Amino acid sequence: MSSPYKDTPSVLLPRRHLLRAGLASSLLLGLGACRRVSSEPIKFATNPWPGYDPLYVARDKGYFEEAGLAVNLVDLTSLGASRRAFERGQVDGCGATLVEILLAADQAGLRPQIAAVVDYSDGADMVVGSGGLAGPADLRGRRVAIEPGTLHIQLLALALASASLTVRDVILVPMPQNAMPAAFADGLVAAAVCFPPESNRLLESGGRVIFHSGQVPGEIVDTLVFEGGFVSRRGADVQAFVSAYHRAIDFMVGNPDEAHGIMARRGGISVEELRATIAGLRYVSRREQPDLLAPGGPVERSLNQLQDAMLSLAQLRESRSLKDFLIARDLVALHGQTA
Repeated sequence: MSSPYKDTPSVLLPRRHLLRAGLASSLLLGLGACRRVSSEPIKFATNPWPGYDPLYVARDKGYFEEAGLAVNLVDLTSLGASRRAFERGQVDGCGATLVEILLAADQAGLRPQIAAVVDYSDGADMVVGSGGLAGPADLRGRRVAIEPGTLHIQLLALALASASLTVRDVILVPMPQNAMPAAFADGLVAAAVCFPPESNRLLESGGRVIFHSGQVPGEIVDTLVFEGGFVSRRGADVQAFVSAYHRAIDFMVGNPDEAHGIMARRGGISVEELRATIAGLRYVSRREQPDLLAPGGPVERSLNQLQDAMLSLAQLRESRSLKDFLIARDLVALHGQTA
């Protein structure tokens, strides 16, 4: 199995020295190879998406413990469930797309802080339609399953825009992603916005991919997010958590069979199905973080584009800038250090 990092020049980007005062200096305290275990566990919510599976590799290989962290990974059923747990204060952080970040800030008044970009979807997220649909243009007037408050709205808007349509040209049918295979098989919806493993079930039911995230590379990103108050209290632990994640990524590159076995067990799927899924995403290396999160960079462009769409649908009350969410400006400044 080849490396999850695709062979692009961006993987070898030169290091940027972006050290800042304040939090960055405090985070340096957390860089020792051996740290005292924090008394209070970090509670971090995940959902069924392989971009977050290296966290389970880090747990099973003991990387969190070696970093001095007690970590409880809370495995939830969907992006929406993870966001709700985050908003209710049931977890300290969660795996999130830009949609969850914007909604948590706008609707719950939280200060989500991006600790790292973990991947971007490169074909894994898709719009699956019934056999009679040839492309996004055929969605006009059709019932489309979508999980409210998730990246589904972003991908659907991009798909429809490619055919000069908007979300007002389709009938949105809200449901959790795990309900989509049954709704599709029963003919209750003509299409669904989803990702594996549910998208695999739709394809097995005779569906066909009519749009996917590989057609808009770099637009759909996944991140590790912590609440701002937690970062203020435990910034060094956040840095150690991110470093353990990247250590797991490095392990996956060198030991794909063992790592993929851990990840497949976590997802309840076969190793072969896992590998087919991760072929549709791009894991983001430690060194790429500063460029992705730089002013005017890919994440900021994606955030602004998404925000415009959500504001037009009255899903947001006000707009924000990427800098409102960037604890990562300080965290990624240390990307060249050894944790």
